[in-house]
Amino acid sequence: MELFYGKMSGNSSRAVFGLNEVGVKYEPRLVDTTKAENKSADYLAINPMGKIPSLRDGAFSLWESNAINFYAAEKHAPKLLGTNRAPVLRWCFFQAAHVTPACLPIFRNTNARVKAFWKTEGDPAAAEAGRRELSRYLPVLEAALQKADWLEGDFTLADVAYAPHFYLIKEGGFDFSPYPKLSGWLDRLLARPAWRATRERIVGV
Repeated sequence: MELFYGKMSGNSSRAVFGLNEVGVKYEPRLVDTTKAENKSADYLAINPMGKIPSLRDGAFSLWESNAINFYAAEKHAPKLLGTNRAPVLRWCFFQAAHVTPACLPIFRNTNARVKAFWKTEGDPAAAEAGRRELSRYLPVLEAALQKADWLEGDFTLADVAYAPHFYLIKEGGFDFSPYPKLSGWLDRLLARPAWRATRERIVGV
């Protein structure tokens, strides 16, 4: 099993975090996006979108970070799929469709490490729009965490999905304190050994 990933990539972080939690052995393959390696013919044969991350397992290839994590968990750690997969999938769709798009302009405008790597100054107006969007979504997560430490009671891929982009906006100074349950949940996520190993690989610290 090979994972093709990039530096300073939240989506790559999600796949690395998931595979680390699954505990499966895989070969990490760094794709240097600054040199357009993700646009090479060899890589496009794995992911026609030219995006990262991607997984190759023998003749089988897969892209989209949540799908990669589900594939690995089904084979090696089904407990990470939860006792009912539908709610876990629901949280992953919520992350991909709503939460992450709101986070992107925020960390592109506030996270110094992201700005240096991607050579961008960000857009303050877009970042403010992202904050307004998050003000709709974060209360949903806060409410879900009132009765348990994790979104679906036990730790699952639903929790894994949120760590990367929340980490990036938190590093950029985003204030989670109005959401104490969510803030504690994020602290637990970022303290996990699998996340620390992920951060070292993707961010370098």
